[in-house]
Amino acid sequence: MKTKIIIGICLLSSILWADFTLEYKMDDNMNQLVQYKDAQHVLITTDSEGEQSSQLLLGDKRYIVMKQGGKSKYMDMDVMMEQMKQMSAKYGGMPEEVFEEESQVPDFKIVKKGESKTVAGIKGQVWTLEYEEEGKQLDLLVTDDDKVVDAVHKYMNVMTQFTQGSADEDGLSSIMNIEKGYVTIAFEGMELVKFDDAEISDSVYALPASMNVDKKTEVSVKKPPLCPLVGSHGEAQQLLEMLKPEANGWKQLSSATCMNMMKTKIENAIYQKGDYYIHINLSINAEDEKGMVGKYRINDMEIKNYKKGKIQGKRYQAAYLKKSKHDAMDIRLENAMLTMTTTRNDKVDLVEFSKAVFDLSKFIPVEKSKATADDALKSLGGLFDGGTSQSEENPKDTKTAEEMLKGLFGKYDKGVYDE
Repeated sequence: MKTKIIIGICLLSSILWADFTLEYKMDDNMNQLVQYKDAQHVLITTDSEGEQSSQLLLGDKRYIVMKQGGKSKYMDMDVMMEQMKQMSAKYGGMPEEVFEEESQVPDFKIVKKGESKTVAGIKGQVWTLEYEEEGKQLDLLVTDDDKVVDAVHKYMNVMTQFTQGSADEDGLSSIMNIEKGYVTIAFEGMELVKFDDAEISDSVYALPASMNVDKKTEVSVKKPPLCPLVGSHGEAQQLLEMLKPEANGWKQLSSATCMNMMKTKIENAIYQKGDYYIHINLSINAEDEKGMVGKYRINDMEIKNYKKGKIQGKRYQAAYLKKSKHDAMDIRLENAMLTMTTTRNDKVDLVEFSKAVFDLSKFIPVEKSKATADDALKSLGGLFDGGTSQSEENPKDTKTAEEMLKGLFGKYDKGVYDE
């Protein structure tokens, strides 16, 4: 009988604590709202000066939701990550293990002062973190309120799912889950302003009727996308000035600006000739841009038929990339890189194509400059701004969180859905 009572209490507690809402106020007039129904239904919305972006967890699916002109745009993160893997392989990116560096979380000592304070109706204690190596201190307000502790743990678990297990790369999880039985509810730059466990409507997590979440999205490898991850940001400018609409049987299908943020601009175009396609990428003011062939050579990845020279006075290098089974060519411009890739395992003479289609004298150099921290804060909203179509004008970049993705290819909208 006693066992049944204990089990019943546990079940009742799990039901009562199922739904919760956390709201945090952060620096730079930013708020974050966490709406948690259960482990299968979570919405985390970041609002910065009226601009919103959200992370939606629905079952085992993850979505980025961007507000654009009163409408919501849903981007399937799994589709996007798969595309990024394919792009990385195609572009000869560094092996995955190079990026999997161990998280460096500073060691700190906790000093419990015993002073009490209340925020969002939650009573807490003031603790101080003393960082051993940096010699810095950080005051925290922590609580042992059971419901809040449970909520923050679940919140951090969800963030880990969205960040592919790297939620603590900046030490945030270590600070929030400060000690067993305690969580942080306020520290410099972040403060809990609301907590409640009222029931949350299922409609909060509803997807647009046009989306079929059970349908598997396949990535086309025949025709290259133009701006698959982020949508276009208006017309291409510099690239269109340099390109001819047709040359040697090749016809331009589409072009667009795929990124224009953090002082870096990326413009793409696609040409077709029968069943063959050539994708062109112009990266302007992209720091340390090496190009496709350059990345393969730097990483000692196998290439064939390597050649180099000059086209219209600009240096180029071209090769067959064995790993991705494509021909590629890089043309170095002033503070910019032109890169071309084919989409078939059949040899296409990219040098002759470039000679026929480009007028490189039309390129206008851009002064080299680095992005500031303020530029970086705009990146997430700016990346997904305007992914609705390849021709629409795009709103001004929104301020949200941190640098995230970089569009490389083009007209591919699978995994991106309108409300």
